[in-house]
Amino acid sequence: MRIPLPSFRIQIILLVLFFLINSVLFYRNYFLDSFSNYTQQISDLHMDDRISELYQEYSDQLPDTAKSEFRQDVESVLSIEKQSHLIRRIFRDELTVYSAFIFAFLSIAVLILFLFSFNLVTRPLHRLQSATDELSKGNWSIQVKESRFSPLNDLIVSFNRMTSELDENRKKLVQAEKESAWREMARVLAHEIKNPLTPMRLSLERLERKYEEKSSDFDKIFSRVAEVLHEEIDNLQELASEFSQFARLPKANLRQFDMADQMEDIIEPYLTEAKISLHKTSNALHFYGDRMQLKQVFVNLIQNSIQAGAPNVDITCEVDKQWIILFSDNGKGIPDENLPKIFEPYFTRREKGTGLGLAIVKRIVENHDGSIHVASTVGKGTVFTLTFPLYDSEKA
Repeated sequence: MRIPLPSFRIQIILLVLFFLINSVLFYRNYFLDSFSNYTQQISDLHMDDRISELYQEYSDQLPDTAKSEFRQDVESVLSIEKQSHLIRRIFRDELTVYSAFIFAFLSIAVLILFLFSFNLVTRPLHRLQSATDELSKGNWSIQVKESRFSPLNDLIVSFNRMTSELDENRKKLVQAEKESAWREMARVLAHEIKNPLTPMRLSLERLERKYEEKSSDFDKIFSRVAEVLHEEIDNLQELASEFSQFARLPKANLRQFDMADQMEDIIEPYLTEAKISLHKTSNALHFYGDRMQLKQVFVNLIQNSIQAGAPNVDITCEVDKQWIILFSDNGKGIPDENLPKIFEPYFTRREKGTGLGLAIVKRIVENHDGSIHVASTVGKGTVFTLTFPLYDSEKA
């Protein structure tokens, strides 16, 4: 088990405390040891014993009249010496107490001063770090509180100026992308709408000429023109429907359903157009997602295979650490230069295709936190690989 390290701020505070305590303790012990050595040296002189020896040595040599005064003087000196011992002991005790007080006072004072100075530097750094995290999450309007007393205020001012410029540039870029997207969309829609209008106009002009000429085959021409108009109107309706769906994809209605049952229901109507095989790891494959949106994805992929001329379509559903769904066919394949473009809106290789089908497929898959990839070889076929995360039964 890896032991979590304390933050950089805590490490610095602990390091300063270590050096501070050791420094103050060193000087305290130094003075106490010096005083102890001094008192020990005085004690080693044995002044009491020497005075007693001096008294014994000279007391017999003095006359009786002087012995009494000499004795009093010696006792006075001994008393002073005892008092000095007591004073030194008291002084040592006071020095110990005062040194402990000075140690505590200096430690607290230096620590407070250090914390104040350290906080003055680290608080702006912490705010800058938090602001950077917010910026990475997409909050482009984040600003850090400025303080003229902070030594890092110039850095904060530069950061605020940078975020303001980034936010402004981002807004301009988003606006430019929107305008570019709408211009491209308008161009494609104009092109797609113009294509059916031409045959519709030509058919109507032909019908007008036949009517003015009172042609005998007017009924036949009328029937043909009506068929063309209906077909082109249907194409326009399909284009409008897919464009509306791509522009505003409804919110996914997530529910648990059986993927195997849904696949079998989707495959059945297309069995007359191609041989479709379903391979599954289990008879009951519980999936958590939007059943209708995913049906649209699978139908679109099957139709693409059939439209690519594939006689065989294989669908494989695997569940391990994630969902993997494979759609493989033996159709004509996709050229390498077109592979990066097939999920782009309005890119199509079919004459009357809208180019929105696979773009919608990709959006639906990504809305389910999944991904879609394609691999293809011209003349051999195409494989679409869909992956989805697993969800707990409690969440489902």
